[in-house]
Amino acid sequence: MGLYDRDYGRDDEMSPWERHQRSQQPKSMAVIVLAVTCGVWVLDILTTKNVGGIRVSVLAEWLACYGTTLIQPWTWYQFLSYGFIHDIESPFHLLFNMFNLFFFGRAAEMRLGRWEFLRFYLVSIVFAGVLGALTYWIMGTPDGRFIGASGAVSALLILFVCFDPHADLDLFGVVRVKASWIVIVFLIYNVWGSMQMLSAQNQMGGGTAFTVHLAGAAFAYLYHSQRWNFGWIDPSGFRRSVKTSMRRTKLKIHDPDAKLRKEEQDVDEILAKIHASGEESLTRAERRTLERHSRRQREMRDRK
Repeated sequence: MGLYDRDYGRDDEMSPWERHQRSQQPKSMAVIVLAVTCGVWVLDILTTKNVGGIRVSVLAEWLACYGTTLIQPWTWYQFLSYGFIHDIESPFHLLFNMFNLFFFGRAAEMRLGRWEFLRFYLVSIVFAGVLGALTYWIMGTPDGRFIGASGAVSALLILFVCFDPHADLDLFGVVRVKASWIVIVFLIYNVWGSMQMLSAQNQMGGGTAFTVHLAGAAFAYLYHSQRWNFGWIDPSGFRRSVKTSMRRTKLKIHDPDAKLRKEEQDVDEILAKIHASGEESLTRAERRTLERHSRRQREMRDRK
């Protein structure tokens, strides 16, 4: 440990406890998602297979989303998994999405909170995936597939602008533009691309999934305009509510003698009252209790 690494050698005025507390703060969820996505990309590269001298992604075959995913319930996980797979032949595909995830994702996380950001991100992937697969089906190319986080990243861009439509963005620290203008260019490009794709009956699996981008953008607009919140999608909260309800629910054990014991206790108290104040002091309910007890005792003697 160097001199300036020690507590008394630092220029800041934080106590060791304050520095410990800062180190214990939860990590950015956007950065965690980014790290997981990059990890999947590295794993994808390491597990590729060689087919005729061409590298083929094994993970993409399992995790990509297809048009046929719509009618195969056992593959519905692909509506989410495709968002974590990227083109192994083009690092730019991953870098572009992760750059935007880092920038717009952290901004959204500051607004929504860690867990609501994660829910928004994952649901936007599913929403865009379903509409993307539906597009394939309508086009008559159900075997076409798409991969990548572009749908969710598009949702983050639109959500960013919805929260702050007058924000200025510095592109690579050189050009400053309005965020709203970036959205306009984004929409024009993707609408034009979608029209070209539909007119040519081209498969999205071989190019850009324009409709997935637009689906992500539409989801973000609806989320903001309708004031949606996915707090109900909380497994930890569900577990807590189940545990709470279990604690509140008491297990009732059937005890046939409990009623008799309670009656005998009441009779003892009534007899003590008669001894102290006389039979005239009894209430109607107490008299009925004595009569019921006497009748039960007679029945028990008769059985014997």
